[in-house]
Amino acid sequence: MRSLLSVHDLTVVYPRRGDESLIAVRSASFGVEEGEILALLGVAGSGKSTALAALAGLLPPRARVLAGRGILDPDTSTEIDLLAARPSRRRRLRRSRLAMLPADPGDQWNPGRTLRQHLRETVRFSGRGREWRREERWLQLLYDVGLIEPEQLLDRLPRQVSPLVRMRVRLAMALLAGADLWLLDDATAALDATAEDQVLRLLRDLVEKHRLGLVFATTRIPVVERVADRAAVFYEGGIVEHGRTADLLRRPKSRYTRALLDCLPHLGERRHRLGEIDRVAEQDAIDATRGIEG
Repeated sequence: MRSLLSVHDLTVVYPRRGDESLIAVRSASFGVEEGEILALLGVAGSGKSTALAALAGLLPPRARVLAGRGILDPDTSTEIDLLAARPSRRRRLRRSRLAMLPADPGDQWNPGRTLRQHLRETVRFSGRGREWRREERWLQLLYDVGLIEPEQLLDRLPRQVSPLVRMRVRLAMALLAGADLWLLDDATAALDATAEDQVLRLLRDLVEKHRLGLVFATTRIPVVERVADRAAVFYEGGIVEHGRTADLLRRPKSRYTRALLDCLPHLGERRHRLGEIDRVAEQDAIDATRGIEG
């Protein structure tokens, strides 16, 4: 399979007063191939969202990339270092090759524009050919994301449809733009359990059908187990361990990963209390992210 993204030693810092800086991402390396989903798993504040924001060029002003490379289309003559690209080029990439989908707060949508107008704007900014401006060209992609009778939906405002429909439209916008690398930052968090299940199945289908590369940051182990081919466990900005999802969840090498899994309740299991992440597990994670052999 073709590699879409290769990240090497990504380090992101938030400067503080004086000479100190908060290291938000510490020497993180990962990658994704076409037709594959990579999950970045970690608790809130572990650095996974910052890593995605750095690749998309959407870090807050006070954050900066201290080191690392994030190569789009590695090992080809057209490879692009996302971390070194100019802001104008990053904007063009976000309108075409790269789709960044965070959770669905209302301010992501222009409340006065219909869904159809959002889709038209996506096509216009993507730079795709004139044939993509014809709505007949969109229909298959709208069906691909599960929109039933889209002609009746597209004249509605975002607030007039459900979060699930908005999510499907956002996925359609990424397809219309021609994006083949998708970065999802806990994008299903705003959905109820039934809607989330539908979207996770849809993401799996879209990745396989359109040969996408998808990096999905999440705090939830069941989401990783459900959709990810591979996973990387984050702790305090670094990667504790990574590997194929089945191996990582069934035979974790790190005490920290084992502690995370032990915190997860299982249907039918009787325990007086769930597991906890103790100091030994935390120290194991710190050693792993700093490359210290146990």
